[in-house]
Amino acid sequence: MYKHITNLLLLSAMVAALGCTPGKPEPTRVDVTGQVLIDGKPLDKGLIHFKTVSAGSIDSLDIVDGKFAGKVEPGSRRVEIAAFRPAAGGTPGMDAGEVNYIPAKYNSSSKLTADVTEAGPNDFKFDVTAK
Repeated sequence: MYKHITNLLLLSAMVAALGCTPGKPEPTRVDVTGQVLIDGKPLDKGLIHFKTVSAGSIDSLDIVDGKFAGKVEPGSRRVEIAAFRPAAGGTPGMDAGEVNYIPAKYNSSSKLTADVTEAGPNDFKFDVTAK
């Protein structure tokens, strides 16, 4: 009998370690598509984040040639856009890293939003400026 209890406890620990805890299902995600323009032209390469700040959830999608597509949680989402290029300066002989060249008003201080619905269509267009 103790062997069965030990096996059950071990199995429960393994399930919890994998993140498959009962009662907490994966959130529903729906298809979204869209485009991001910067100064009227497709953003070459970047990221778009759909955030629900109050819940701490974030879904990120790649932007390639101004287009993005993927699955995100439905709801009223804050949208942040980021694109990176090599940073100037730094220590000689060392990589200076990258800098996000999209202004803060479109990422860390973004007022952009998207109402993502289960019924769709969820096709969004964001036109941002470099300044």
